[in-house]
Amino acid sequence: MRQELQHGNRSIFSRSLQEAIENLNGQQGLLFIHRRGHSTFVSCRSCGNVMQCPHCDVSLAYHQVQLGGSELLRCHYCGYTRSQPNHCPDCQSPYLKHFGSGTQRVMQAIAQQFPSLRAIRFDSDTTRTKGAHRTLLTRFARGEADLLVGTQMLTKGIDLPQVTLVGVVAADGLLHMADYRAGERALQTLIQVAGRAGRGDDPGRVIVQTYSPEHPVIAAVQRHEYEPFARAELQQRSLLNYPPYGRLILLRLSSPDAFAVRQTAEQIADDLRSIAHTDILGPAPAAIARVARRYRWQILVKATLMRIPTGWIWRNCDRAVRRSSA
Repeated sequence: MRQELQHGNRSIFSRSLQEAIENLNGQQGLLFIHRRGHSTFVSCRSCGNVMQCPHCDVSLAYHQVQLGGSELLRCHYCGYTRSQPNHCPDCQSPYLKHFGSGTQRVMQAIAQQFPSLRAIRFDSDTTRTKGAHRTLLTRFARGEADLLVGTQMLTKGIDLPQVTLVGVVAADGLLHMADYRAGERALQTLIQVAGRAGRGDDPGRVIVQTYSPEHPVIAAVQRHEYEPFARAELQQRSLLNYPPYGRLILLRLSSPDAFAVRQTAEQIADDLRSIAHTDILGPAPAAIARVARRYRWQILVKATLMRIPTGWIWRNCDRAVRRSSA
């Protein structure tokens, strides 16, 4: 996608994916993107302010079902919703820009660039009502749409012979997660969604859009080489003593009282260090430090697999929590 930008293509679709969509010729395609909504966050281009949820330490996602429709900002953690302001709350600038892409934005791009094609959106927003999941898939299977646009709900259980194209709109969102399992999970997801294409007599085609084509996960998917990726991943985990070579137990505490939860986390960590001869990492604020007005702290217990059994760690963690609660 870096090369697409250099050639002046500012669409969320690469030229190869655009060509593949235009040449479906009666067949069907799936477009996968890992986020729902329209855009990941809204930022002011004048002062840099990002619209935040008042109850959680996360940005509000921008939602717009159709062009000209209502513009909403929604928290995907607590459900808080508000209308998008016309001006920045901090500096009153009218220059608010949407960043990132979601299923709604992909649907709007399809309507603009391929007006003759029919598309169905398949995510948690469109399948909330009872039976909606089956209804949308039935419509697609009957040929009532050319494209099915969705999130990870697309990766399993769709076995349609007329699907000959799978497009991964933004693979990079799967690759850069703050989790040691991010590469493994990204590979699983991409292999699963790629497997939806070409399940009938006609050959399938998979187009993965990325800014990081050199990433080991992308290379493994492109070459269908799972075993070399697994060997490299296991070697790295062995050096870091991550599972399956070690044990990791995450203790997460939450409370509406910021001081109380920090104090309790520190006490539990001190108690664990006094009784467990292993690595105690933290306490530290969670990656998302506040959700639904509750402050969150966490402690990570890291132990060598052969030294301390998991049950022993759990019993001592439980004792520490009881002492702190008392």
